[in-house]
Amino acid sequence: MKPWQTSLPSAVSIALLAGAALALFSSGLCLGAGVTWTLMHPEPRPGLPGPAGSALDHPARPGAAVVAGDLEIRVTGAVRPADDTVMKGSMLNPRPGPGNEMILISLSITCRPTEDNDPCNLIPALDFLLASPAGVHRPKWLVTGLPNLLPSGEVATGETVLGDLVFEVGKEETRLVLVYTESWGSHTAYLAVP
Repeated sequence: MKPWQTSLPSAVSIALLAGAALALFSSGLCLGAGVTWTLMHPEPRPGLPGPAGSALDHPARPGAAVVAGDLEIRVTGAVRPADDTVMKGSMLNPRPGPGNEMILISLSITCRPTEDNDPCNLIPALDFLLASPAGVHRPKWLVTGLPNLLPSGEVATGETVLGDLVFEVGKEETRLVLVYTESWGSHTAYLAVP
């Protein structure tokens, strides 16, 4: 995987990213808002369900691959609770709130472009959500010190990247489904979390 390069110092990059995120959230134009609305207000689907991974109520089972656009995605495991693991990474990592816990979801993602040999883009903080009957959760992206966090960047054709996403969920939440939606596309995949 080739991470994106920048010529700005890291403090300036972080300040620019934080400013852009604040502007998006304050203006109500947050990326993923449409996905969140769809997850919280699903439309009834007549007839038989599509293939596994094609709908929130019909996610792919853990370990099964789902193709979404140019990516083949698998949930390969989960650690829950992962509070100690996240806190051991850095004392600056987020702590779960009352009644909540951290979960690490392990993924395998392969770039399989259909039309050309262009690399695939992966932006975990924007591309993934975690849904349950209790609500929708975004990944924790200000997490450091963990050895296997899913990186952002370009994935070469045929390359497979492995990594973890960190979410905060309620201790009693069940029926978790990882939702992938292309940041700049229309493909979506639904994967059950063990």
